[in-house]
Amino acid sequence: MLPPAPPPVVERAPIPDVNPALPAVPHVTGPLEIKVVYPPAEHLIQSRDSNFVFGSVGNGDAGLTVNGVLTPVWPNGAFMAWVPNPPADSPRYEIVATTGLDTVRLTRPVRIALPPPAVPLPRDTATPGDTLPPGVPPPTAGAQRPPADTVTRLSPVLYASLIGPAVYPSDTDRVVTGYAITGGLQRWFLMPGTVVKVIETRGTDAHVQLDSSQVIRIAKSDLTMLAPSYKPIRLRAGAFRVQARDEWTDIVIPLSARPAHLVEVRPGELSLILYNTSTTRKRPVTVRGTAAGYLASARSEREGQSVRYTFALRGPAYGYLPLWEEKGLRFRIRRPPAIDSTAPLKGLTIAVDPGHPPIGATGPTGLWEPVPALAVGLRTEALLREKGANVAMTRTTDSAVALNDRPAMARRANSHAFVSIHFNAVPDGINPIRVNGTATYHYHLHSFTLAEEVQRALVRQLSLRDNGVKRDNFAVIRGTWMPSVLAEGAFLIMPDQEAAIRTPEYQERYARGIVEGLESYFRALARARR
Repeated sequence: MLPPAPPPVVERAPIPDVNPALPAVPHVTGPLEIKVVYPPAEHLIQSRDSNFVFGSVGNGDAGLTVNGVLTPVWPNGAFMAWVPNPPADSPRYEIVATTGLDTVRLTRPVRIALPPPAVPLPRDTATPGDTLPPGVPPPTAGAQRPPADTVTRLSPVLYASLIGPAVYPSDTDRVVTGYAITGGLQRWFLMPGTVVKVIETRGTDAHVQLDSSQVIRIAKSDLTMLAPSYKPIRLRAGAFRVQARDEWTDIVIPLSARPAHLVEVRPGELSLILYNTSTTRKRPVTVRGTAAGYLASARSEREGQSVRYTFALRGPAYGYLPLWEEKGLRFRIRRPPAIDSTAPLKGLTIAVDPGHPPIGATGPTGLWEPVPALAVGLRTEALLREKGANVAMTRTTDSAVALNDRPAMARRANSHAFVSIHFNAVPDGINPIRVNGTATYHYHLHSFTLAEEVQRALVRQLSLRDNGVKRDNFAVIRGTWMPSVLAEGAFLIMPDQEAAIRTPEYQERYARGIVEGLESYFRALARARR
């Protein structure tokens, strides 16, 4: 009797950068079946020369090639390929999986975009978050201008009132976003009802002048044009007054109409700029804060066609809110809460935002981002309650919640911090095998320290590459009333990280990282207030 034939030798690519700190990837030996998660059929590939392809083959012992390139397969059958783009005259990926005894093939047709111009990525967007699904090109530096023939210069110059989105019932949560003409991350968050001078329109945008030195870009859909006979009003700010309360200090500025404004944050200081506004005083005016308030002093001074108010604080900037009243602007500066350094979360309200739906990234074996984000969010909620915190959840089910509703929910709960939970992906042209890891995002400067502490704790818990603290313009972290951060704990599109994310163990580690980061932040805030 002849001995059994040896198993066929299958050529397999080694798995890159095996991380022993992650839960082991389970071994799957099912029938071969190629499932490509990305790119979808006929997708327009927008990378310059190479791109990723990922999905699963159903068997962790299989060998795999994508357009002839040997591609690693993880024990659960998931794969991640980084391959040259197919030629424009044959835009397809030919995928072949084999165990030696069985072979399956799949052709995935795609489209190839024309090569984009070379524009370097800004430093803080080198690893974009998954607010954009894979395949959307990363943000670039500089303004995105429409063709010149779409530019309409207005003569005479017209005025418009900002209307903004209609989903919010109050001025506090309903703002119109303005963008810098030259690109970048600077934003203006203006109150509906503010009147601006419209200089020209460019496609779907309008360029509006706030004063002689500041022009910004606003969506035309956020404007309602006023009659050509409208006469502009030069705003005049009356003498401001300070009103101190236990949780905040108000600076009340008499005004006849809503001003276009900008808030700047620096360590221990806030500045409020009112554009196209004059004051009743020619010389700077300084008012000392009350002994009980968080405000050390307030100063107003003319600055060209604007007025700048500078607020020196008795500690770090923590939160603020511009509020329009019938006869003026109330600028509310939030005082950090009283904190027990031995139990820094006790009595605080923390907003936990499990990222997505309705959108979200999908992993190689089909794990959809909103599912583990909710699992981590619910575990974070439980751990926070164990620490004595109150928790405001933006969702506890798989129902969709609009992006702009999430920070509004946190503000209405008077939360002391906001954390949004996500899993990462990258756009076309970025190799996820090389850039994967943990990152934490913030937008406002007063959220930076919280982002640092959460990032430090997540890296320690999740044992992934430290991709750092980054600043980006994500809608959920633009709220100003509390420090707000967005965590991208792991890369859902990487096979080993997707497998880890499925496990309760790793979900627990993610949640503990968030809670530890919050504890460290509030403990340090308690020391800073002394």
